[in-house]
Amino acid sequence: MSMNGLDRITEKILAEARDEAAGILAAAEAECERITADYAARADAIRERLNAEAEREATDLIARAKSTAATQKRNTMLMAQSELLDEVFEGALTGIRNLDTEKYTETLIGLLCAALIEQDTAEKTSRTLYGEEDAMAPAAYEVLLNQRDRDRCGQVLIAGAKQKLGGKLPSEMLEKLTLSDKTAAIDGGLILRCGSIESNCSLRLLFAQLREELETEVSRALFGTADRP
Repeated sequence: MSMNGLDRITEKILAEARDEAAGILAAAEAECERITADYAARADAIRERLNAEAEREATDLIARAKSTAATQKRNTMLMAQSELLDEVFEGALTGIRNLDTEKYTETLIGLLCAALIEQDTAEKTSRTLYGEEDAMAPAAYEVLLNQRDRDRCGQVLIAGAKQKLGGKLPSEMLEKLTLSDKTAAIDGGLILRCGSIESNCSLRLLFAQLREELETEVSRALFGTADRP
């Protein structure tokens, strides 16, 4: 074979090899681009998912923060309202305790008369239900005061109640009404002891009961709402 023929064959082989190499390289580049695009799409999807989760977490966090703030605000308001109501009723209690002796004594006379009338009603009911023998009247109706009230108005209280209830309650009952030699650990008001039965008419207990009845009305007057703390 001549040199020219050999050259042509060599060139053909080289051309075919170059074409094959170019095809392989083009296919490889295309695969690389596909892989790159696929991972880029995956990365974008992961990034979007993370952003969405972060946004949801941020939204939940804000909602929880708002809820916590609202709860704390309500609790603070309720606590402040409760403290103000405490001051209102405590102030009213203090106001009664600090009345001048005459007005304070009149208040105690009213409490004692109400307690005696209630006791008389209970005794009458007991006699009706159980008979005379099972409803023996107490030997005495003792009035207990704290030391301060006993000293300043004890005897006047007993005399005032007897005078006010004369003709309204059995005379035997009023005759047995006495001021106890003992004192009570109360900050105002009185305790009526009828044998083994005691009627607690201390001011603090009465105001606690009064608060249950009036707190809604007082709350409405103070805060414009009937909600009780």
